[in-house]
Amino acid sequence: MAAPGWSNGAHQRALQRAITPLRMGSYLHAAGHDVGLATQLYIWDRDVAAALLADVAIVEVALRNALNDQLTTAYGPRWFEVDVGFDGPTRQSLAQAWGALPSGSQTPGHLVARLMLGFWKGLLEPGGYVGRAPQRFRADHEALWVHCLHRAFPGGRLMARAEGAQFTRSWTLETVTVVHAARNRAAHHEPFVNGFPLPGQRIRLEVQDAHQACLKLAGIIDRDLAGWLRTSTAVPGLLNDRPQITS
Repeated sequence: MAAPGWSNGAHQRALQRAITPLRMGSYLHAAGHDVGLATQLYIWDRDVAAALLADVAIVEVALRNALNDQLTTAYGPRWFEVDVGFDGPTRQSLAQAWGALPSGSQTPGHLVARLMLGFWKGLLEPGGYVGRAPQRFRADHEALWVHCLHRAFPGGRLMARAEGAQFTRSWTLETVTVVHAARNRAAHHEPFVNGFPLPGQRIRLEVQDAHQACLKLAGIIDRDLAGWLRTSTAVPGLLNDRPQITS
């Protein structure tokens, strides 16, 4: 079966020229070294990445707004100017984002919009260190979670209980980590056809895992948002339509 958009062999050959042999290796392996199927998988992979990014675009904004709302409630709209116990990498991300804003746009709203998903994920991590020796101290993000950030996830307790787990910072971080890894993989045009790894871990996940993590994160932030996402996502249809080896 020819891929959509191929009206003749020249189009297929053009796409194959655009892909390096090294990059195509992942798809050839998944296709049993069938060149035509490998090319179809390449296009399928593109479509899956685009669909995942479309879901993450919704969930990422929801996450940052939910966390920003709680920081604002606890410390005011300029919470980023308050010593709330952020670790060094978090402070550095804030400084870089703030410094990159034009002077007329250095406002809370513009800053929040500029901060990447990795920043918000970092708030849910245990926390590292701040400062340099001898003024080097441990920053405890768990205290920040207990104080205010847990309220960004009103559906967390119920969903964790349904899984037989406890609603904790680390439980929440696990889901955000999967979403973040999938987002980066899609944004950097890396293959999903053979799954994807989590940074620093040996575990390898499938596209379905990333999709479920998006739905789960949406659900613990806003149940109705998750309901809408389930009706609008294109990921399940693409997973069902994955090109297969035919005997």
